[in-house]
Amino acid sequence: MPRDFGPNPFLDATAGGLLAAVAERFPERETIVAADRRITYAELYQGVNRCARALLAAGVQRGDTVAHWLPNRPEWFFIQYACALLGAVVVSLNTRYKAHELGYILEQSEATTLILTDRLGPVDYLDTLHAILPGLFEAEPGDLEAENLPHLKRIIVDCEDPHPGCLGLRDLSETAESDTWQRRVDDVAKAVGPDDPWMILYTSGTTSFPKGALISHRNAVPHGWYAGKVLGVTETDRVLHALPLSGTWGGLCIPLSTFAHGGCLVLMETFDPAVALHLIEREGITIWNAVDAMAIAVLDHPDLARRKRSTLRTGGFGMTGGGRDGLFEDIVHTLGVPQAYQPYGMTELNALCLLHYLDESEASRAISGVWPAEGIEVRVVDPETGEDMPVGSQGELWFRGPLVTRGYYKKPEETAKAFSPDGWFKTGDLAVRDAEGRTMFKGRLREALRISHFMVAPAEIEAFIMTHPQVSQAFVIGVPDPKLNEAAVAFVIPRDGESLTEAEVIAHCKGKIASFKIPRHVRIVADVPRTPGPHGDKVQKAKLRELFLAEPS
Repeated sequence: MPRDFGPNPFLDATAGGLLAAVAERFPERETIVAADRRITYAELYQGVNRCARALLAAGVQRGDTVAHWLPNRPEWFFIQYACALLGAVVVSLNTRYKAHELGYILEQSEATTLILTDRLGPVDYLDTLHAILPGLFEAEPGDLEAENLPHLKRIIVDCEDPHPGCLGLRDLSETAESDTWQRRVDDVAKAVGPDDPWMILYTSGTTSFPKGALISHRNAVPHGWYAGKVLGVTETDRVLHALPLSGTWGGLCIPLSTFAHGGCLVLMETFDPAVALHLIEREGITIWNAVDAMAIAVLDHPDLARRKRSTLRTGGFGMTGGGRDGLFEDIVHTLGVPQAYQPYGMTELNALCLLHYLDESEASRAISGVWPAEGIEVRVVDPETGEDMPVGSQGELWFRGPLVTRGYYKKPEETAKAFSPDGWFKTGDLAVRDAEGRTMFKGRLREALRISHFMVAPAEIEAFIMTHPQVSQAFVIGVPDPKLNEAAVAFVIPRDGESLTEAEVIAHCKGKIASFKIPRHVRIVADVPRTPGPHGDKVQKAKLRELFLAEPS
């Protein structure tokens, strides 16, 4: 059952107010470690104010939307919290976006400012930007005029070298290094309130263009403190952070739960399993949050056995890419994260809107769910009638409360469709409640199979298929069937070096799961279509369905 952790000190705080409070409490403690950089809370707060002065000097105003396109580095947080001080709204861009996605979001968000790095490894960000702004290099820095992006006025680059048509973040910081600019920042910050928008987080858009969920300070800041309290975060914790900062889990919940309790974020600019193991040992990592692909890469790495991992205590592990059989048990026992758990959240709600207490059983922590966070109500309903489903019956997951977005930016029709008349957000997710009051995520409602009169979550079939010793991953879709309404089709990825047949997969299922759940067809594939999401690649099940239906009869 939900537990009381006492009054939340940040219930009415802005992000800037939270950072000021913890910087005053823990000025000399490390807050961010990034490669060879070690930043204290006092230095973080100083860097945020320096960045706020620079943005103000560049022309950023209260209410402006500021897009930033940076990897996991300290400057990401300088910009995020600088915008919080100025009352500007952060549009956080996935570092894997291409020109098409970048152009759409810059236009839809009405961004006045884009802050980006010049390159990350082999990726040249300015080349991508030039594809949608061909006149950039001839433009006057800070006075951009682009017909396709009429709101965009300035491009700011976080790098050492100057670039035509762009302002330099470091040059701006030096220009605004005065008490006068700081007094202006302080004056603007006083007017920012907890219900003001802070971020626009875009959904991953696996089936349509992404939508931008408006996130206020109140949506995120109190929850950060509460999530940290549930997870036992203290000033001695060191949190390995390689998840993209462009999502609610990576960019809000993990940093806020760490900062609110004086912990330290150890950033990885790009994920590498060997580097992750090195940092776990070198930094004494106590908390690691990851998606399944990251966990698998570390578990399978040859350095695993020789690296010290005894400091690991807890962390959330999201099965965004489909996981593999026994993965959660391997995380707990082989990797050595004794209080690991499966999180649940989404862009519109916040990460860990359903969460775990660390003293739950391992079996309970392996469930994606389970208890509602402070300040949120949860229901499982019949999606057609809105009536509550009985215990043990699957239905759509609905939420209401201060963690929930107020709606999608400049999309009133989509916003109206997403909410019931009395304010419940319809997640489109399938869930079930048990007799203990736990709410357990089962999958996407639109992916649920309607076989005869049964509603079946594909994840249930997928999990069983993955118990086959030669199967790495399985993904199940529904296709029309004249007798059953829908029939299951499984796309199966064998383990490396293994061969597998359709007949072997079906034989594995017969007599062990209900006959109507046994896939009617199986396709053995090397991989499946995936799209980049804020916290790992997501499988495009709609594309799988199209591929199957396009096959010759």
